[in-house]
Amino acid sequence: MSKLAIEQYKQIFKSEPSYLYRAPARINLIGEHIDYNGGKVLPACISKYIYASVGKRDDEQIILKTTFDGDLRQKSLQNLAFNNEMGWEKYPLGVFYILKQKGYEIPFGLNIVFDSEIPMASGLSSSAALLDLTVYLVSDIYALGLDRKQITLIAQEVENSYCQLKSGIMDQAIIALGKEKHALLLDCASFTYTYCPMDLGDYEFVVMQTNKPRKLIESKYNERVDECQRALAILKNHYSINNLAELKVSDLKKVESLLSDALLYKRVRHVVKENQRVYDFIEAMKKGDVKTLGRLLNESHLSLKEDYEVTGQHLDSLYEVALQANALGARMTGAGFGGCAIALIKKSDFSSFACKVKESYKKDIGIDADVYEVDIVDGVNRL
Repeated sequence: MSKLAIEQYKQIFKSEPSYLYRAPARINLIGEHIDYNGGKVLPACISKYIYASVGKRDDEQIILKTTFDGDLRQKSLQNLAFNNEMGWEKYPLGVFYILKQKGYEIPFGLNIVFDSEIPMASGLSSSAALLDLTVYLVSDIYALGLDRKQITLIAQEVENSYCQLKSGIMDQAIIALGKEKHALLLDCASFTYTYCPMDLGDYEFVVMQTNKPRKLIESKYNERVDECQRALAILKNHYSINNLAELKVSDLKKVESLLSDALLYKRVRHVVKENQRVYDFIEAMKKGDVKTLGRLLNESHLSLKEDYEVTGQHLDSLYEVALQANALGARMTGAGFGGCAIALIKKSDFSSFACKVKESYKKDIGIDADVYEVDIVDGVNRL
């Protein structure tokens, strides 16, 4: 548990917190930018957390604090409407707003201090972790009885309608549903899922962080969503589909002839091939075929670079230096435009791999990268 969240709570509110919670970050092993296209994805929770120290109030005020921001954010439960001046606090406040809109009874306020080990704007989904954490603790404290699927859907609705980012369901789902030592094979169209054991023997996935500040990520993300929707609207005239991921690789030749816009075709090609890579990845995991896993990671990154155009100089550099440092495969994870990548390496090679990646990335880009090992952990929970 974060001692800092507890200590700051005691300093600010002159009492001990009554509740302690945490929500993990996530990586997506494969299946990138296809959750909002009805595809299959394969995320897992990792051992980097956002923590919350919480106590009840005897009024209707919500008072929020983070350990990395000096200012208190305070709102009445009667005045939670979104405004453009909000910063990080829009995520937890949006949870209270949406739940009240849905008719859930929230009769008193809370004091909450958040502390995070998850680098912000890193591609490890700190925003979804903050959303799931808030929905979970609100459900727990007010006895709302939300199950983990409901937590997922409410968190997504907050991000879509209140925070105005057109995200799919993957990030909220894995942080709510994550299971230790397992990845989650999630069908984003039907919200059905199965757990896949992650036992790679002598190999492991490691996280590489670009440390590139990301700006305008939301507008670029929404732009890709809109492009896919435009392509879908055209293709619905020729295929009986609800989502682009329902198309098969064998459909792509005809799809190319139907889409006069070459850019839209590239977006569709990524979605369709990436969805197939998820199936292939699952089969390779079952067989312990790490060489095929590495190849699929590389194909995914190149597709995200060339067809979906969401990588950028920093992520491409990490991809290249990881392969030079003897990774079996690597790729960006998350929304892109900076953030993080993952690599599949031999466990015994971690120290030398990390040194080589850091040295080469610094020489190439001019800033330091972070490289770290992670455990695969459970989803959001009360401590």
